[in-house]
Amino acid sequence: MKKWGILLGAVIIIVIAVGVGIFMFNTNNKPKNQINNTNIDNEIIANQVNYSVKNDITVNTNTNEEKISPNATLILKREYKECGHILKEYKRITDELVNLTQKELVEKNKDWEIEKFSNMEVILIKEVEGVCDEHYVLKEEDGVIAVYKMEEENKEVLEELTGISTEYLTENDKMEIEQGIKVYGREELNSILENYE
Repeated sequence: MKKWGILLGAVIIIVIAVGVGIFMFNTNNKPKNQINNTNIDNEIIANQVNYSVKNDITVNTNTNEEKISPNATLILKREYKECGHILKEYKRITDELVNLTQKELVEKNKDWEIEKFSNMEVILIKEVEGVCDEHYVLKEEDGVIAVYKMEEENKEVLEELTGISTEYLTENDKMEIEQGIKVYGREELNSILENYE
């Protein structure tokens, strides 16, 4: 019985020694600059985190509201009342728009309506009086095909003389040119001119 008492005492002493050793090891290896969560509110720490972005623009992460990223794309859509066409213009976000919320963007751009708002893409649209600048008319001028640009109130302004002679066109093509061929878009204009060359 005496042996079992000594053996049991030795096991208890070993278990206590191992426990004290582990406690001492963990206490000594704890980083000195570790934050004690009982003294500092985690929410306050999270609200003070800022990420620096190029051009000294600061993106603050203290809110869940979506904001415009410095890498976002801005698409401006203009819908022309007379012709009904919508022209798109793609731009990079300017420094003054970075980090704006949807509400702040509305206040800053009262002439535009927001069609889409996300941190990576903003689409603004507005109605514009008149016709877009993609309307052309092909006519004959001094024996060559001339390109006229249509402006407001159907005013035609000479944009270029192509150098394509009307002399060798078919009678049907000559009649169409004489009446004026209306064209929408630079791509279609170039295609038609290539056909006449």
